[in-house]
Amino acid sequence: MRIGCVLVLTGLTVPSGAGALDAPADVVAFAGAARHHIGERVTLDHCHLVYANEDEITCIGLSPQDADGTVRAAGKLLIRVAAAETRGRTRALAMCAGGGLGEDCEVSVSGEVFDASRSFGLGEAQLMGLREATICWPD
Repeated sequence: MRIGCVLVLTGLTVPSGAGALDAPADVVAFAGAARHHIGERVTLDHCHLVYANEDEITCIGLSPQDADGTVRAAGKLLIRVAAAETRGRTRALAMCAGGGLGEDCEVSVSGEVFDASRSFGLGEAQLMGLREATICWPD
């Protein structure tokens, strides 16, 4: 199953524009630069899905553990799952509706980068997200 998912996600990262990312990026590394990739299709690894609902899911990137073992959220993106992605959405709703950061909800996500700020009445580029997203579960 994982091989098939990798092949699908690899095909989704084929550049559709001059600046599209060719390889998967880590959520933490990408979150700060996301505003420079609006309209591009990207694949992000190490996305911890939390607060899943029918309309959207939050993707949290985690920083490495501090010396005392504390793990901190270091990047956040809003995920709007593609309408055809019912299986991934259903699984996220069942497993990732709460705010837990367990390994069960760590996935790769592919989608088009967009500025979600206006949906929440915020100024531009304060809340970035992926729309028409596809979730690739690790198993």
